Amino acid sequence: MKYYIIIMLVFLCSLICSLPAQVLHVTVEVDYKHLPLNEQQYLKDFAGAVEDYFNNYAWTEDEYESDIEVSIYMIIETVQQKSFEKIYKAQFQIKSVSGEGFYDKEWEFPYQPGAALDHNKTQFDALTHFLDYYAALILAGELDSYGELLGTPYYNNAQDIANRGILSQYSRGWNTRLQELQKITHSYTLPLREAKPNFFEAAYQLQQGKLKEARTYGLKVIENIEKVLHQQPNNKYLKMFFDAHYQTFAEIFRGDQQTLDLLMRVDSPHRDTYQEMMNQ
Repeated sequence: MKYYIIIMLVFLCSLICSLPAQVLHVTVEVDYKHLPLNEQQYLKDFAGAVEDYFNNYAWTEDEYESDIEVSIYMIIETVQQKSFEKIYKAQFQIKSVSGEGFYDKEWEFPYQPGAALDHNKTQFDALTHFLDYYAALILAGELDSYGELLGTPYYNNAQDIANRGILSQYSRGWNTRLQELQKITHSYTLPLREAKPNFFEAAYQLQQGKLKEARTYGLKVIENIEKVLHQQPNNKYLKMFFDAHYQTFAEIFRGDQQTLDLLMRVDSPHRDTYQEMMNQ
């Protein structure tokens, strides 16, 4: 009996250890109320299939202390029968809790209800490669926050997918996606990417109650932000960064009138929040 238990424990350990490390933890919501009732029935398992596609796959070779929490919201607008397949047109939004987020309104893809979503397709697939593209963008942004420009391989992967999409029979939207990706990786946006590790270190120090250290890192971030503004005052991804993190900046520099005044100039949409922190 003892020998049998040992064998079972070894088997269970090897099974658990062989499971892929879960990097993305994704929840998916699909709105298909625009479709006829019979078409809605076809898609009743679609959200679960997309969740499984993201959550049961090792997206990186590295191990992390915690999963990256991500939410996806889709609106399926129309469906059209073309020869032997149904073509869906949808809006797509993806967000991570740390502030990475993208919205896409030009997605078209074929889908056969009940069909397994496969990571190993060699031919371009308008459904799974679209999901791969946005997984790469989320991972790239997250990894940039762990260390300077660590997300670069994932941005490169996203670019490869976009280039394939442009040449595919489902090319709708891929030129736009490639252009948006090039804005993120452009030299104008590079200082923001380089600043991300310092920002998240500042947030960590603030959480630990080490305000002086948090401000030291925070000032380094602002220095890089000013470089972006100097080259491109209306940088879209800088705006996204502030939208996600302005409250953290306000907390770090609470009562620091000089820095809060600077933040009001570089991030005017959130000036009211910075103003409130002036005398606190």
